[in-house]
Amino acid sequence: MKSLLFLFLCLLNNFFYTQNDNVYLLGEWTKLGLPSCSSDGENVFNEVWGVDVNGLRFAAVGSTMGTHFIEIRADNSLNEVDFILGKHSGDVIWRDFHDYNGYLYAVCDQPGFISSLQIMDLQYLPDSVSVVYDSSDLIIRAHNIFIDTLNARLYACSVLTPNGYFPLAVYDLSNPISPSLIGTYEEVDVVHDAFVINDTAYLNCGYEGLKVVKFNDIGIPVQLGELNLYIDKGYNHSGWLSGDGMNYVMCDETPSMDLKVLDVSNLDDINVSSTFSSNFYDETLPHNVIVRNHTAYVSYYNDGLQIFDISNPSNPKRLGYYDSYAGSNDLQYRGAWGVYPFGNGEKVLLSDRKRGLLLLGFNPPPILSENPFSIFPNPASDYIYFYKDHIGEADYELSIFNSIGQLVDAFNLNNDYHLIDLRGYNTGMYYYQYISGFDSQTLSGKFFVE
Repeated sequence: MKSLLFLFLCLLNNFFYTQNDNVYLLGEWTKLGLPSCSSDGENVFNEVWGVDVNGLRFAAVGSTMGTHFIEIRADNSLNEVDFILGKHSGDVIWRDFHDYNGYLYAVCDQPGFISSLQIMDLQYLPDSVSVVYDSSDLIIRAHNIFIDTLNARLYACSVLTPNGYFPLAVYDLSNPISPSLIGTYEEVDVVHDAFVINDTAYLNCGYEGLKVVKFNDIGIPVQLGELNLYIDKGYNHSGWLSGDGMNYVMCDETPSMDLKVLDVSNLDDINVSSTFSSNFYDETLPHNVIVRNHTAYVSYYNDGLQIFDISNPSNPKRLGYYDSYAGSNDLQYRGAWGVYPFGNGEKVLLSDRKRGLLLLGFNPPPILSENPFSIFPNPASDYIYFYKDHIGEADYELSIFNSIGQLVDAFNLNNDYHLIDLRGYNTGMYYYQYISGFDSQTLSGKFFVE
C-alpha cells in the first residue's frame, strides 16, 4: 500500500495540473505520430476496452489508425504488444469494441467511408493478435456494439449494412468467427448505444429516449418498456445496468445535463430515481458509463473519471475522481472518452482523446449508508477514510490535529468519502474536526496511527 502511495506522489509531480480525489495515476501510454482529426490534436484516441487473457490483463485502445493492444504489467507499466490496422484509417473518430469467447470484436463509424467488422483472436497474447475476420459483408459501419455473452448475440447500433441503414441489427455468434444476421429493429431513427443482458436490450435512442426491447427466438423485437420524457432530457447517449438489475445509469450527451439513475424494476413503469453530476462546471458533459455492482464509473469530457456510489439510487454519492484534462472548459468534447473498470474497480482504464491510455488506481471504500458519520479503519497505518453522509452536495472543511493540538492537515472537500494519506504521520493519537460549509455544523473525533 505504501509503495502505491509513494508512486502516486511521484507521478503527481510530473502531472501537477491533474486534480484527483481517492483515485491516483498508476501508468500512462501514448503513441506519437498518429494523425489527429482536429487542429488542436485532441481527436487521436477514442474507445477503450479491457480483457483478461492467459492470466494477464490487456487494454484495447482505438485510434485514428486502428486498434492498439496494451499489456498491463504487474508493475502497472503499459506496453503495446500489437496493433491492428483498421479497414478504414487516418481520420477515424469513432471505434468500439467488445469481447466474447476469446475474441475481440471491433467496428468503426466514419460517415462516407467503407469500414468493416473485425474479429481478432486473442489466444496468443501477449505475443500477438491475429485477425480471423475482416469483412463488410454484414457491417460496413457501426457506431457501437454490445455482446450478450450469455446468448452469443452481437448488437450493432446505428449500423450501415449492404442492405441499408438500420438503427439496430442483431447477429448470431454461435460460431464466433462466422456471424450471421438474426434481425433488425427499426422503430426509432437512431440507436446510439445499448446494454444487453439475457436477450433484453436497453437502447439509448438519442432524442427519442430509452427503449427496452427483447428479441424472440426468431429475431422479432418486442418492446418491454420505454422512457420518452424525463428530467434533464438531452441526447440519450449511453447507459449501464446495475448488478442487481434494478437500476439503470444513463448519460445524456448534452452540455449541462445530469446523469440519471432509472428505476427499471418494473419495465411497464420506468422512472427517474435521481440525477447527479460531476458539478465541476456549468456545461459539464458525461460520455460513457460502466456499472460494477452499485458503483458507476463515468468518463466525462473535460472532467476525466468520476466514480459514484448508487447503492441508494435516490441519493448517489461521489466516491472519487481523476480530472485528466488540463485545458479550458470553454472547449467542449475534449479529454476523456472511454472507461473500463477491472474486477471490483481497483484498477480503471481511461482513454483520453489526446493523451492516450491512463491506468488509474482506486481503493473502493466500504458502503456505509447505515452509518452517517465514520472514520475507518481505526487504528490505521497506510491510509484512513473519512466518511460523512450528506443530503445533496457536500461542502465542508476537515482538519487533522496531533495529540498536542498542532494542525497536521486541512482539507476543503465536496465528497462524502475522503482518503487521507498517513505516510507522513507519526505513530500516535490524532483528532479530526469537521465544519460544514452550509450550516457550520461541527463534528469531531479521534483516530490512532500505528
